[in-house]
Amino acid sequence: MDWALVVLRAALFFYAAGFVSALAALWGGPRGFSRVTPWLAGVGAVCHTLALFLLGGTLGRCPLGTLPEVLSAVAWASVVVTLAAWWRFRAEVLMLVILPLAIVVLSIAKVAPGEMLPVPETLRLPIGRFHIAAVVLGVAALTVTFAASLIYVVVDRALKAKRPARFFRALPSLEGCDRIGHLSLMCAFPLLTLGIVTGAIYSESLTGSPWTWQQREILAILSWIILGVVVVARLGWGWRGRRAALLTILGFGLVFLRLLGIS
Repeated sequence: MDWALVVLRAALFFYAAGFVSALAALWGGPRGFSRVTPWLAGVGAVCHTLALFLLGGTLGRCPLGTLPEVLSAVAWASVVVTLAAWWRFRAEVLMLVILPLAIVVLSIAKVAPGEMLPVPETLRLPIGRFHIAAVVLGVAALTVTFAASLIYVVVDRALKAKRPARFFRALPSLEGCDRIGHLSLMCAFPLLTLGIVTGAIYSESLTGSPWTWQQREILAILSWIILGVVVVARLGWGWRGRRAALLTILGFGLVFLRLLGIS
């Protein structure tokens, strides 16, 4: 029996249960739903962690060697970072975005061919591991930024339309969304920058050139530039609100496409 797969399915079950409870709380269900959501997500994260360890033990290496493995790690890290954000800000509504996203990413991981991210023996070099770790953590932090930005746009649109839905009271304030998005982006951008730099060094060690002009590389740089503009605009020009949120959502979309290996 493949215990790693069994435990991973248990993680998916708890992620799904957490999403359902968060949705029920948003639509005016008993307050207990909002309290149980982080616990369900936490149990799912524990099961996911165990699944990664079991997979690594079965493979005899770090489970970051193929595209499905990297996607699984990104989903795990995104949930863990979101739980940390919940612990700090008590914004359960983030789970409404992150948990279904984690489920979708894990579903893609089950059908994505491993050959899309072949890992030669040289990936065991420290720079290769460091590159993958930086990208996984950077994307995880950026996922929280995306969730906060998306919620910001929803809240802002409802306020301008003067038609707040029944669940509007369960959403955080615009200031709260902006703060979470700002702090998580300040963590994500340096990590993604580090991922690009180490990726160039790693490419140099394999091909003799840090830049091969592949469309996937261009996509990564383009997303980095967009996120860099948001960072500079926030720090230097005082950008807040809708413009920063929309650009962040665009940057995340490009990062996600690059992560899937779409060229």
